[in-house]
Amino acid sequence: MQPDPAMLRRLFEDNLARAERQYGATDAHTAQAARDLGGFLARQGDAGGAHDALARALQIDEATIGAEAPQTLADAAELAGVSPPAQAEPLWQRAAGAKDQALAARALTALGSMRAAAGDRTGAAGFYRRALEQEEAASGSNSEAVAVRLNALASVLEAKEAVPLLQRALAIDRRALGARHPEAASTEANLAARLLSIRRFDEAARAATNALMIFRETLGADHPRCAIAADIAGYSLAGKGDRAGAAKMFRLALAVDERAFGPNAPQTMGDRRALAELGAGAH
Repeated sequence: MQPDPAMLRRLFEDNLARAERQYGATDAHTAQAARDLGGFLARQGDAGGAHDALARALQIDEATIGAEAPQTLADAAELAGVSPPAQAEPLWQRAAGAKDQALAARALTALGSMRAAAGDRTGAAGFYRRALEQEEAASGSNSEAVAVRLNALASVLEAKEAVPLLQRALAIDRRALGARHPEAASTEANLAARLLSIRRFDEAARAATNALMIFRETLGADHPRCAIAADIAGYSLAGKGDRAGAAKMFRLALAVDERAFGPNAPQTMGDRRALAELGAGAH
C-alpha cells in the first residue's frame, strides 16, 4: 500500500510550521522545510502549492545567504520549474549563471526550450549550445545527459548540421544505456527523420526500422513511438521506391495510432493521408 498523499502533505506542512516556530521565519531550517514541501507538491502535480512553498524558500535564501549563493540559485531553478513562462524566464536566467555547471546546463536548456516554443530557433540554438558546453564540463563528453543536450540542439538546427550531432548522441546512448534501450531508439528515430529530410533514404529506412524493432521489443507493439518510427520508415521506403514496404509501415502506424488516439486523431488522419498519397488502401 502507498502512503496517502493527503497525509504526506500534512506531514510536510506540519514540519514547516514546526521549523518556523522553533527556528524563526527566516532560518535555514525553515527554508529547508519549505523546500521539502515544495518538492513534494511539485511531484504531486500541485504547481500552485509548490510555487508558494518554493518561493518562500527562495525568499529566505536571498535574505540569509545572498542572491548568488549556490543554494539560492538552485532554489530559483526549482521555482522556475513550477512557474508560468513569464515568471520562469528571469529565474532560469539567474540559474544559468550558476557555478554549478549541471544546474547551469539545466537552466540554459529550459531557456532554449522557451525560445524554441516562441519560434526563435536561432535564439534556442544559442542557449542549447551553451547548455551542451556546461553539461560536457559537468558530466563528461560521453554522458547520457550530454546525449539529451545534443538531441535538444539538433532539434533546432538544419538537418545537415543536426545529423552528426544525433549520430554522436546515438553512440553515447548505446554506450550508456545499451543498444536496445528505448531512449537510444528515440535518438535513432530522430536521426532517421533528419536523414529522411535530406533524402538519405537508405540510411533513414535502416535507422527507423531498427528504432521500430526496439520500441516493439521494449515498449510493446501498441506504443505510440512505434507509430512514429513506422511513419518515418514508410516515408523513407517510399523515397527509395519500395511502395509495398512503405504501405506496410503506414498500415502499421495507422493501426497503432487508431488504438492509441482514436480514428479521428491528427496522427491517425496523417497515416491515412500517407496511404492515400501512396495509392494504397488502409487494409
